[in-house]
Amino acid sequence: MAKIAVFYDHLLEIARQERIPLAQALQMARQMGIDYVEVSSHCISPGLGEELAAAGLKISCIPCFFDFGRDPDPLASALPVLETAKSLGADKLLLVPGFWGEEDSLAQQEQQTENMLSAIQALVGPAAKKGITLTIEDYDSRLAPYATIKGLRRFLARCPGLALTFDTGNFRYSGEDEKAAWAALGDRVVHVHLKDRALTPAYGSEPLAAAGGERLFPCPVGQGAIPIWQLIELLKENEYFGVYTIEHYGVRNMLACLRQSIDWLRQNL
Repeated sequence: MAKIAVFYDHLLEIARQERIPLAQALQMARQMGIDYVEVSSHCISPGLGEELAAAGLKISCIPCFFDFGRDPDPLASALPVLETAKSLGADKLLLVPGFWGEEDSLAQQEQQTENMLSAIQALVGPAAKKGITLTIEDYDSRLAPYATIKGLRRFLARCPGLALTFDTGNFRYSGEDEKAAWAALGDRVVHVHLKDRALTPAYGSEPLAAAGGERLFPCPVGQGAIPIWQLIELLKENEYFGVYTIEHYGVRNMLACLRQSIDWLRQNL
């Protein structure tokens, strides 16, 4: 059976939209067949582990934002997050290592990228000792030096202990083909974000303007323009047995969209 996760933020949003206790939203997720939650570091609070355990949920991965490009002591910022991840039983940490500034020169961008690489290289060893795999994703921002296939190749080549979280919806932002991305990077994938992209605002939210000007809207998995089914087939063929995290930030009705995503996945996973 495939292991399904959803972002903890989505369950917080369900609790807010439906005006129900968070504990009820967590229980609903478990009853829908969700096994794991992906908890961003800013959502971690005392009692989180007990809260999830009471609902029968585990943490699949912890995304965490850093500013390694400018931070004079990146390990001081990152090591406490490793401790937290270990205490919560998470075995993967998704690094968002920083962004260039809008006005940075090419030289400044290059230096910041090198600083990010150095920080990750220094963090891989301590993470491995705690049984935690560091990953990076194809982040959808023109200010992220790891948004494209080329950028990710650089990070993965320079940091052998770094793995990839394959976000199915973010290569479209950079104008790149998802299947070509898999062919280039698939051997480093340890985690998957299932994100679809609609071309109309049927499910709400403001659009994300892609690098080529295309307007991308959030939607349930399987309801947009990303070839999700073909990507899942590639993952199956290559014996990916990890977690699939449902992601649709910004949808108008989070509970309805989550149910649609799960119904689609039941048919295709």
